[in-house]
Parts: sequence; structure tokens; C-alpha cells
Amino acid sequence: MAGAPGDTLPGIDARFWQAVVAGAFLAMGWLVNGWQNRRERRALRAERLRDAHRALFAQIRAYPLQLVSHEDLGRYGDEMVDRMRADPGPVPLVPRERADRGFVALIPEIHILPRVTIDPVVTHYTHLHAIEALADDMRAEGVAALGQERRIALYEDYIRMRGLARDYGEVRLAVIESYASDGKTAAEAEARRLSSPGAARSAP
Repeated sequence: MAGAPGDTLPGIDARFWQAVVAGAFLAMGWLVNGWQNRRERRALRAERLRDAHRALFAQIRAYPLQLVSHEDLGRYGDEMVDRMRADPGPVPLVPRERADRGFVALIPEIHILPRVTIDPVVTHYTHLHAIEALADDMRAEGVAALGQERRIALYEDYIRMRGLARDYGEVRLAVIESYASDGKTAAEAEARRLSSPGAARSAP
């Protein structure tokens, strides 16, 4: 028997609202799942960043520890220059160092570093590469054929660059440590402070 007019409308409305509710729950599930995935990605990125900073901090910190103090380095350089002037024959042996192995290993992950730390880190290792290149030049056979004053100038440049590497390393460590303890804004402020003339020697 046919139903009264309008009998099917409530059934249609019920199915419609069931679909709406089901769709709402599905959309909510997508939103919650997306939020959880983003939170997990942020946590993973933060962990990778902490690991990268810890590795760089340890390696950069190890370099200044290998060096003598500024005073001792300057005194050693002056003594060597005096010996070179007194005896033009011998050419000082300059060791070649590799202080970037950890940095090279981190290059595939370098993009996770924030700008405030990636710039000083890259600058630090660029400076170390310049020292390595100068050491290679000073170890070359052609150096012995240079005049003694030219060899002395090269050696003085080498000593000066090693001293700067110590200063730069201390600055890089201060910025990384500031980021780890107080965040990006504090690290940026520390980087600006340390970029002022004479700040490197007084860096913590």
C-alpha cells in the first residue's frame, strides 16, 4: 500500500544526515591525523637539529682545544720567524690538518640547520679549508726556492690564520650554545653581539 505523501522524506533526510555525520567524522579524522603527522615531523626535525648541533659543537670545540693560547701561539710564531731570519736554509715543516670530517658527514643534513647557525658554521669550515690550502702551499717543493722574506710572510699568515680560527671557533660555539639554550631569537642577538669588532676575543 502506498504511503501517505511525504512518508519517504524523513527516510531520505535521515540517510542524508547520516552521510553528513559520517563525512564530518572522516574529515575530523583526516585533520587529527594530519596534525599528528605534522607534530611528529616537527619533533623529528627538532631531534635531528639537536643532534646536528651537538655534533658540530663537539667538533668545533675540539679544534681550539688542540691549539695553544693566543699568547703561546704568538710567541712560538715570533721565535720561529727569528730562527728563519737567523738561518735562511731550513724551511719550517707545517702540518696538514683535517678538521672537517664531522662537517663533511653532516653535509646531507645541513639544510636542517637554521640560518643563524648555518652561516657561522660554514664560515668556520671555509676558514679551516683556507688554512689547509695555505699549509699545502707551504709544503710544496717550490717554497724552498722563494726568498726568505716571502717564506716568512707565508709563515706569519699561517700563524695569524690559526689564531683567527681559534677566535672564530669560540664565536661559533657561543651562537650554537645560545640557540640550544634560549632559541633562535637569542642566537641571532648573540651573533650580532659577537660580530662587533673585538668581540671574538671576549666570547664565552
